[in-house]
Amino acid sequence: MQERVLWLLAILAGAILLVASLWPGAGAEQKMPVIVPATPGLTERIRVSVLNGCGVSQVAARMTRKARGLGLDVIHEGNADSFGFLQSIVIDRGGDPEKASQVAALLGIPNWIQQISDDTYRLEQVQIIVGRDYKSLKLLE
Repeated sequence: MQERVLWLLAILAGAILLVASLWPGAGAEQKMPVIVPATPGLTERIRVSVLNGCGVSQVAARMTRKARGLGLDVIHEGNADSFGFLQSIVIDRGGDPEKASQVAALLGIPNWIQQISDDTYRLEQVQIIVGRDYKSLKLLE
């Protein structure tokens, strides 16, 4: 008889523990951490290249550090074909103008265009050319 009572109490205690752990509001004191994305303006990871279009030493490297800090995937850094760019510009290379728009808004660059080429080996989706207006961007400080 005692054995049956012990088994009954054990089953009852287990059922109470199970219900208590599944009950809504149980453990409400322990909130899950909220993960805030590093870059709220980006919907996905965007591959970019950063080019120096003004000829100022290290301007592309400084923009690369800032872009990576904002969550962009910088896969190439270098010089543009010319140092005659008066204004910075964001160029959509992959056929998705929304990505170029997001990058331009994130970096505060008002100019962006779409320029798609048939280069099958192109890896970047968006290209950033830093022009002579780089000081007005206030991203490189």
